[in-house]
Amino acid sequence: MKKLLVLVCFSLFLGTGCGANKTMTCTRTLNQNGMAIDLKYEVEYSGDKVKKVKSTEKVTSDSQAVLDTYKSTIESTYAPYKDIEYYDYNVTIDGDTLTSVADINYEKIDTDKMIEVDSANSQLIKNGKVSLEDLKSVYEAVGATCEK
Repeated sequence: MKKLLVLVCFSLFLGTGCGANKTMTCTRTLNQNGMAIDLKYEVEYSGDKVKKVKSTEKVTSDSQAVLDTYKSTIESTYAPYKDIEYYDYNVTIDGDTLTSVADINYEKIDTDKMIEVDSANSQLIKNGKVSLEDLKSVYEAVGATCEK
């Protein structure tokens, strides 16, 4: 009976303890120049360090030319990261909506390569890690609202 109680307590600790992963979600929606833009950033973290980020950005427009231009711009932005393992992205257009999804696993990615690709990454990556508060500040600077 004592072993069962210890096992249950240990399981509860793992599920809710200080080592458990948590999620912060940052969002922003805006309408400008006939476009609807929906931004969502899901940040998995433990303690004060970011583990993974999934960003989903959607642009809705009646203009195919606008969507094509956005797609080209986003793909150019992501292109330097294409050979970095654990940095995955996909940009698609379906009807009147462009969707850009990027998944970054900061626990496994080579952060030195990210800094090589763009030295501005060194503002977020310190000693191979990304601080939750630093990332939150970046998202809030573009007008997103973040909730833990």
